Amino acid sequence: MKKGIKIFLIIFAIIVIIVLADTIQAKVFDNNPLIKIRYNRDGGNVDYVDKGIFVYTYVFTNGEKVTVFRWEKYAPPEELVDFEILFKDRQPIDSYNKIYAILDKSETNKYNYTIYAYDGSVNIRINGEEYSLKEALLEDKITMEEIIAKANKDFPNTISYDDGGSIEYHYDNYTIIKYHTIDGNRDVYIGTRDMTINDLGNLY
Repeated sequence: MKKGIKIFLIIFAIIVIIVLADTIQAKVFDNNPLIKIRYNRDGGNVDYVDKGIFVYTYVFTNGEKVTVFRWEKYAPPEELVDFEILFKDRQPIDSYNKIYAILDKSETNKYNYTIYAYDGSVNIRINGEEYSLKEALLEDKITMEEIIAKANKDFPNTISYDDGGSIEYHYDNYTIIKYHTIDGNRDVYIGTRDMTINDLGNLY
């Protein structure tokens, strides 16, 4: 067999293998109910995660589905945590300070910022079990990122401050403030429903 024909056949075989692999991979991802799905916040990408091994991305543009290759090692995300923040307003008989650190950044290497309570105490109910927020964070029952991610989902149209991007999330009986200032402040406050960033301004 001539060398040129042999090279052509090898290249053709490689193309066929790639196309078949693409088709099989897409069908597996589309039809396997066990595969986790992550929706990116920009609303444009949908990641189909093959049990944490590879990521395959479809990009939707003007209603059309375009296949994009993105093969990489991937750590599977945790299962979605069912949780509820339980905030209790501070009472006159309570001995703790109006503002106190739930988890100081010096107590853990998990966070480079401090998580505070404002004018109350904070517990959390996870899958039916109640914990102090500090306990839940230190024991990896939940992360602060998961709490903020849910707040972003609950309040998708929240406007950030022009200090660099700090945001307030006002729930019915509590508020979360996530600092994101140009000077590097990333602290989180969980407090009363009427708490605003102005209440904390004198601290910084």
